Amino acid sequence: MSKTLILAEKPSVGRDLARHLGAKNRREGYIEGDKYIITWALGHLVGLADPEKYDEKYSKWRLNTLPMMPEKMKTVILPGARKQFSTVKKQLLRKDVDKIIIATDAGREGELVARWIIDKSGAKKPMYRLWISAQTDKAIRDGMAQLQPAAKYDNLAASALARAEADWLVGLNITRALTTRFNAQLSAGRVQTPTLAMIVAREEAIARFKATPYYVITANGAGVRWEWQGKDGNRIYSEDAAQALINKLRDQTGRITGIKEKKRKVNPPLLYDLTTLQRDANARQGMSPKDTLHHLQRLYEVHKLVTYPRTDSRHLTEDLAASMPDRLAALRSGPYGAVVKEIISQKAQLPAGFYNNAKVSNHHALLPTEVRPGSADLNQHEHFIYKLIVERFLGAFLGPAEVQDTSFEAEVAGERFTAKGEVTLNAGWRAVAQAEAATVESDEDEAPVQALPRLAKGQALKGLTSSKNERRTRPPHRFSEGTLLAAMENPQAFVDDAHANKILKESGGIGTPATRADIIEKLFKNFYITKEGKSILPTAKGRQLIDLVPADLRSPLLTAQWEERLAAIAKGQEDPAAFDADMRHFASDLVQAVKKSEAIFKHDNETATPCPDCGKLLLAVEGKRGKLRVCPDPACGYRETVSQKTGARCPQCRKPLVIIQKDGHKLYACNSCGFRDRFDRFNDRHKGGQKSTRRDVAAYQKKQAKEKDIGANAFADAWAAALKNKDQ
Repeated sequence: MSKTLILAEKPSVGRDLARHLGAKNRREGYIEGDKYIITWALGHLVGLADPEKYDEKYSKWRLNTLPMMPEKMKTVILPGARKQFSTVKKQLLRKDVDKIIIATDAGREGELVARWIIDKSGAKKPMYRLWISAQTDKAIRDGMAQLQPAAKYDNLAASALARAEADWLVGLNITRALTTRFNAQLSAGRVQTPTLAMIVAREEAIARFKATPYYVITANGAGVRWEWQGKDGNRIYSEDAAQALINKLRDQTGRITGIKEKKRKVNPPLLYDLTTLQRDANARQGMSPKDTLHHLQRLYEVHKLVTYPRTDSRHLTEDLAASMPDRLAALRSGPYGAVVKEIISQKAQLPAGFYNNAKVSNHHALLPTEVRPGSADLNQHEHFIYKLIVERFLGAFLGPAEVQDTSFEAEVAGERFTAKGEVTLNAGWRAVAQAEAATVESDEDEAPVQALPRLAKGQALKGLTSSKNERRTRPPHRFSEGTLLAAMENPQAFVDDAHANKILKESGGIGTPATRADIIEKLFKNFYITKEGKSILPTAKGRQLIDLVPADLRSPLLTAQWEERLAAIAKGQEDPAAFDADMRHFASDLVQAVKKSEAIFKHDNETATPCPDCGKLLLAVEGKRGKLRVCPDPACGYRETVSQKTGARCPQCRKPLVIIQKDGHKLYACNSCGFRDRFDRFNDRHKGGQKSTRRDVAAYQKKQAKEKDIGANAFADAWAAALKNKDQ
């Protein structure tokens, strides 16, 4: 009997498909049933070949061998993937397999995963596509009933291949050119370089900024905080003028000259796409974009609680309206039961504006699935991400929030004062959904919104107390990971060209929702950026790189133009060959620009410690998770950890602890007060349940004073709590 081979992207997805299709015979690397054989990739099993596979001369990095322009790009089985590829290939070529179903992730990259594997295997059989946005039984059942010929997605596959080959041609050529020309580990790319350029530009703007002092005059009276308003706003740039105004207002009685009340509606925010979810998670809990995607992927693949994660849409297709009752029913017995019952009893619907087929590309906005969350064993991060998605979803059913804005005007000694207040009349979506995270920061001063008492026009304001508040204009804020995501999505502020801004807006900015988190992590890994608290700063290496990279590669417009053309290829509107030809010319031009450069790269972080492998002096670098020493020779690649950041706090000064190595032992260290001790010793103490005393602290302090190296307690928070309880 003939069988159908289904190729999934990951083992977990393969197991879900097998369970749904009744395939129960587990084999190594696949599962077989009466009608179906389900196997899987492990992400990419096949990729583009390294340069040395084309010519032996590329095995060594030399400037005179560039640019590298293979006539036809080759694919190879990736390191570590040979065993699973062999398994998949055998199943694809089985004589009893007469049909192939591609069930990798429904997107550009997922399409490439499957096409490369099938092409490398040599399989020539009819192919179909399973395109689903959730891993639930219902989604799989509906998807299997609506299989499409794989040829329908040939243009998407062509777009994916064009992107991969262009990144190889541009990325590898410019990286080798920079590294060999300047004798340093340098890399560049059409997404990471403009992202780094934005960070460097922001830091330069901060450095150029000169703070200007100014004064804001406020007065308190009748239970209201009033703010002075001049002809040009609320700022006074002369201290003498500010003090003169204070003197003028002293012992004066004011009068309310105007009251305005206006009701308005605040519509619920659109549903999440990946980027807005990552921004909110970073703003509210400091989660990195990469961590957010990881936990979201588990909610999708493992727990089946949310729809496809890597979406760039905040809208839904109209056909999803019929699924809303089932999604609501899944939430009825949980903590949102009362809200769901209210929605059902009122027969509330999602606003019509949430449905827009034209604004959904490959996948709709993030939604909770029809699976009940009660039995899911979620960790705290998964619970937080799921909570955000559910609250945004339910809040939309509750409709707009209704508020009443009130503004008062008063006159005091001929001067104008104002106060603003807001009263919620109907919470609407705000009753359940958290407000949109603030990702745009401003240095503007606005009068605070306050709860205002009932006052009458003409009412006297007696006993006013006024004060002048000195402030300073603020420089632009440094990026956090959340605001950097926002800038990557909307980089128009960094391009001074109307047509270019139009392209950036239509293309969705720099990179894609699926790749932005990895790009930020790559910048950290390459030591181009570092963090201070939540703020991202460029390193000296990162700043120098932007000066060395050709201007065309620094512009956000480049990647936007690429994405625009790749989208056209996916729609069958552009020839991939024309795109490839342009990329080859572009890569060649970049290499020539680097060759002609007369710039010099200087390591300003060289240590006196030689590399144990090649003897070159190691460089001291600040990574995202701690301090390292790395070899400057890219051919060597040696690196060692000096100290690693932790979430623990020093029991003496409450400053963050780091992990260091001393004489082969792992220590926790406090760089502020010098407290330290061996990690394993405190680990044993903690597990044994022993309580620490003040005598313990005194002993450690005495011991640490005798030694030069710093250290700290691995269980600082637990220890500090024990001491606090003892004192009480």
